[in-house]
Amino acid sequence: MKHFDYPGSGFALAAKNKGKWKHVYQGLTCIGGTSITSQSLFDLASLTKVVATLPICLILLKRRELDLKEKVKFYISSAGWFQEPSLGDVEIIDLFNHTSGLPAWKPLFALSNDSSVLKANVLQTQLLIPGSRCYSDIGWILLGHIIERITKLSLDTLANQLIFEPLGMQNTCFNPLEKYQKDLCVATEDCGWRKQLLQGIVHDENAYAIGGIAGHAGLFSTLEDLTLYINAWLDNLEILGLREEATMVIKSKSESKELPSYGIGWRLPPSLEFSSRGNHPGAMGHTGYTGTSVWFDYHKKKSVILLNNMVYPSRHNKDLDIQTFRKEIHEHFI
Repeated sequence: MKHFDYPGSGFALAAKNKGKWKHVYQGLTCIGGTSITSQSLFDLASLTKVVATLPICLILLKRRELDLKEKVKFYISSAGWFQEPSLGDVEIIDLFNHTSGLPAWKPLFALSNDSSVLKANVLQTQLLIPGSRCYSDIGWILLGHIIERITKLSLDTLANQLIFEPLGMQNTCFNPLEKYQKDLCVATEDCGWRKQLLQGIVHDENAYAIGGIAGHAGLFSTLEDLTLYINAWLDNLEILGLREEATMVIKSKSESKELPSYGIGWRLPPSLEFSSRGNHPGAMGHTGYTGTSVWFDYHKKKSVILLNNMVYPSRHNKDLDIQTFRKEIHEHFI
């Protein structure tokens, strides 16, 4: 195998081709830490959207407890109260494909550490241009809140019961330090705000302020668990009883002509630029800010999962580029 120059302190990689997974582990959890292994827990960042929030929503769709064409105010009547245009009038489908008009981000963590206050702030977010594409963490925080509103259960409980346990994903969780030693977690950033190296603590500031459990970020997982998850997608989520819903997702594509292109949660061609050779019809993928990414081709039954900690020791360390690294990985393994 060729040598890869990679951001962060190390990476874990799995590539599936011709029915078999190849695993590669390189580097340390942090400088002076232990070697990265199959049991190392990575901060998935925005992969939380497609590994936890999306499949929970698909189950709620199957149960007819969630409707993609319903408006946000159907589930939360106070959303966008006294505003025009109003968040309450946004359809659920627009939260999934990032055409709600919500901004990409806002510093919720600078307002409070009370999750109820922060979720209330999200509900009163002013829209930019509804229908225009803007990749929005705020929209997925809202989706997580809607899920909890519908089910009256927390997002982590739902993810465990509905997704992780049925798939055998025993090491995937929010707030991993509640059950794992810090040394098992791969470090992310030396955070000036929190005055510590983040190791087993979610990197995303807003997810942290909400309590570590959010629809857009907060999930930690291992390479082994993510191969189980992607295997389920390559089999059209049959094991979860979601074949029809998976087919709907696979065939979905936003009507927006703007790039990047999204369907229901997943990023789609022609804008999978991080996948290099794998940017073609039949492919789907997603990335996470910490340096994580997943890509799979549901026609050819191929996949590449890359877990990396590119923000270690700082998000401003630009000596190595995660985009270039991802492309090199995809060139080598697809």
